Amino acid sequence: MSKRTLSALFILLLMVLSVSLSSCSTSNKVTIQPLKNIAQGLEALHVQDIGTHSAKIIFEANSPIVCNIAYGIDKNYGRLALMAMAGPTTDHEVQLLGLEPNTTYHFRITATDLASKVYQSDDLTFATIQGDTKAKPAGRNVAAISEGARIVGVSSNWGNGNLDSSFGGNKAIDGNPSTEWSSNGDGNSAWIEIELSQSFDLNTIGFWTRTMGNSAQISNFNVVVDDSQHLGPFNLPDASTIYYFQIEVRAKRLRFEIESSSGGNTGAIEIEAYSVQR
Repeated sequence: MSKRTLSALFILLLMVLSVSLSSCSTSNKVTIQPLKNIAQGLEALHVQDIGTHSAKIIFEANSPIVCNIAYGIDKNYGRLALMAMAGPTTDHEVQLLGLEPNTTYHFRITATDLASKVYQSDDLTFATIQGDTKAKPAGRNVAAISEGARIVGVSSNWGNGNLDSSFGGNKAIDGNPSTEWSSNGDGNSAWIEIELSQSFDLNTIGFWTRTMGNSAQISNFNVVVDDSQHLGPFNLPDASTIYYFQIEVRAKRLRFEIESSSGGNTGAIEIEAYSVQR
């Protein structure tokens, strides 16, 4: 393990210990300064990419620090998000996951500098967006392999693998959220086509985009039905869950085409299509 990594680990441990001590008794000797007092200042603190289930806290420090963010539905917080383990840095982006839609969240940043001084922000807030595309629909997911559906084409599979490879197209319809289809760097040109076991009257489609943090995340997609009818675009607020969209169409083939993304190895964790037909 490198000296830099050991140093970062030590500072993170010290920071968490300092925060714990600060919440115990007033008799401890740990001094926590306001975040605004950090050496050379702090810039561009804002909340970005607010969705129904996630948000990013972004800021820039003018001197290297490590940080964590306590967050929750009130000032008791209750949850903790850590920065990526890359050692002290000036550019910070911390992802908050597992949020509820249409909810106000409180958060507080704690930072530690290279001199082991601890700083803490005031209580800050943001609100997640209304979630109206989260509830699982009624009916059968007829786009699942277990229902006789199959992948008949993809723009590519990661590593030029086949449909059954580790990131092959079949992973998008296997019903397992721990597997995913990844294209081989297709970005906005990625597509995947599903053939159902027969024609169904569909009322809902679902799509869960994969993400690699700064790349591979789909924000909008379209659907081509039986090589003729076009549906969409459908907006994906984030990559934290599957999102459902109401449709009314009879179809046997559904081709999902990416309209916009953050580029790279775009793909899907799960794709679903629901019918009330028996």
